[in-house]
Amino acid sequence: MCLQKGQAKSTYGTGCFLLYNTGTAIVDSSHGLLTTVAYQLGPQAAPIYALEGSVAIAGAVIQWLKDNLGILSDVKESESLVEQIPTDNRVTFVPAFAGLYAPYWRKDARR
Repeated sequence: MCLQKGQAKSTYGTGCFLLYNTGTAIVDSSHGLLTTVAYQLGPQAAPIYALEGSVAIAGAVIQWLKDNLGILSDVKESESLVEQIPTDNRVTFVPAFAGLYAPYWRKDARR
């Protein structure tokens, strides 16, 4: 829920978003994250801020692998497929279909 300073939460869907609660402090990131309002509990309450990192295409890329490349016959296969990849850092897949978001912010990266 990320309601207290120092807590973080990540949400996954079409994209992926990570929020890190910084409390009442507005923190400027030197690593490409965005400063955003996390919540404000009423008009007289102080706003609570967060740093946010985002990936434009996260969950949607699994569907793309199935529908466009035919690598998966069912999206549920993605977990077992990834577990078979060696952890030697030789495979990197960057789904920049809508450009790169945090920390690079390069919408032209998809070209």
